[in-house]
Amino acid sequence: MASTSSNQETSIQIVTSDTLPIKGKTMKLEDDQLTVQVENPVDFISLTHHDCNLTTYLKYQDLNGYLNILNGPIYENLVRYFEVRAEIYDQYAARLEEHEKVLIDPSFGGKT
Repeated sequence: MASTSSNQETSIQIVTSDTLPIKGKTMKLEDDQLTVQVENPVDFISLTHHDCNLTTYLKYQDLNGYLNILNGPIYENLVRYFEVRAEIYDQYAARLEEHEKVLIDPSFGGKT
């Protein structure tokens, strides 16, 4: 009996002529001047020992996987790098920017 098996590999190729600009710093701090506060994971065994069993609530809400992600590794160098380049957008600024884009190109955002 002959059987065939196929090993299908999936790949994504992105071809674009756009170049992304390197984001400049938004703070006057250097990366090594920041201290990253690393939190400790929750000790569920200790909580259960002290009559505070949260595992049933977490299983019911399907949060076990989420907490495993949060308790994963922390890349402090990346956190510092992104923190000094972060920008904050408020709703007013976002609406103003969208309004300006609509004025330039009326087809932006599905508005005609």
